[in-house]
Amino acid sequence: MQKLIPTTFFMLATTLIAPSSGGLASGGSVARAETGSAAQAAAAAEKPDLEKLGQHLRDHQKYPATRAELLASCKGLVDFSPAEKRWFAEHLRAGTYGSADEVLKAIARK
Repeated sequence: MQKLIPTTFFMLATTLIAPSSGGLASGGSVARAETGSAAQAAAAAEKPDLEKLGQHLRDHQKYPATRAELLASCKGLVDFSPAEKRWFAEHLRAGTYGSADEVLKAIARK
């Protein structure tokens, strides 16, 4: 009987405490890991369709254009997703570009 009471108390305590602590019993760690990877996937840059990008740069951009001007003009575009815009910003080096072809060459180098 002396061993039964502490064992029962321990089982009740772990049953009541473990789920609320965010341990594996409640799926807390697993849920946090899944949420973290989903957030990382959403934040990841995505390479845009280069034909579509080239067409946009030829039709809608005035040259010469600096990196800052190119990024500012693409900021409000709905044709490209935020992930595609992020990729473009990450791959476009500082400088002044004289044409869409120069921009495309610059992003292809990185």
